[in-house]
Amino acid sequence: MIKMYKKLLILSMGLSLICHAALSQQELCLITPHKFTDPASKPLYEIPTNSRYIVSRSEPGTPDIVYYMSMPEANQFPIAILCTGSSSRNDVESVIYFHRYFLQELMDLRVGVVTLEQWGVDGMNVDVKSFMEHYTRSARLQDHITLIDHLRTNPPCGWDGTLIFIGCSEGGPLVTALTIEYANITRATINWSGAGDWNWRDELWAFVQNMRESAPWWFRLWDLVPRWMPFALPYPHDRGEYDAIMDATIQDPCTDKEFLGMTYLYHADALQWCTIAYDKIKTPYLVVAGAQDSFVESCDAFVSKAQDAGADITYMRIPDMDHYIRDRPDIVAHSFEWLERQLKEVSDLDSAARFAAKRAHSYAP
Repeated sequence: MIKMYKKLLILSMGLSLICHAALSQQELCLITPHKFTDPASKPLYEIPTNSRYIVSRSEPGTPDIVYYMSMPEANQFPIAILCTGSSSRNDVESVIYFHRYFLQELMDLRVGVVTLEQWGVDGMNVDVKSFMEHYTRSARLQDHITLIDHLRTNPPCGWDGTLIFIGCSEGGPLVTALTIEYANITRATINWSGAGDWNWRDELWAFVQNMRESAPWWFRLWDLVPRWMPFALPYPHDRGEYDAIMDATIQDPCTDKEFLGMTYLYHADALQWCTIAYDKIKTPYLVVAGAQDSFVESCDAFVSKAQDAGADITYMRIPDMDHYIRDRPDIVAHSFEWLERQLKEVSDLDSAARFAAKRAHSYAP
């Protein structure tokens, strides 16, 4: 009897060790941080299945939203929603690269990370045609709202119910809209090269002009070729020609015509994003802009109007930076130092839950 008990005890201990080892292996199978050095040659990455999730879109018959989630080693934590920049037909890719690029900084701050794929993208599987047919700013914004509402209804274990928004380039207008939409649960926002006050028509024209001014001599020579010729560059020569094309996108918002790498549908949608309710930005907001960026004056106007409306804006206007934040790891580091300070200020409260409750009371419509 005693021998049988010993055998059962040994068997039980063995099974326990096996289960523990299996659990440890599963826990290790998480998204890993990685900073790629060549944007044009990113490594293939097998996304861990236990970090990939789906949520249904509200429209019937549409594919699910695919999203990724990384949780820190903490009992309670906020979640950062990361919004990547724009894409064109030749560079559609998974958001996992953006997720991994900034993952370590957020894990060090004990912040969860959530990113979502765009329509037609699921990890390394990319359907460019489907992506281009559905790609608009408004579609991206709606997907983020759908996901956030899903997280609030089905909160991940340990999430304190508050959010941080981090956006880059086209992700900038998205995080501004989300900051306003979820003002009562937002902790802070970082906007890299995407906080513009101008409308899309003016910002894109500034980009075209800047491109011409900074182009090499052979490009400027090629640009003299009339646009009706088959090998001419697809860039309008003056503002009148440019405005005519932008007007055409509104009149025919289709996906089979493109201008500057974006469909007419994309442009028509972006032109509807006009005014920003600056007075509804109620939480700390960091704007980072390069003085060499084509739309830095639009960022200047954003900051000025937001501050006039009483928003808590911090402005990093970098003299020797252009549009690309990943080329400036020092500025990225300063951005996360700023975020750490905001999180420490909030931690002085009894809990993040109390913070969220206070905001809900103060800013409820």
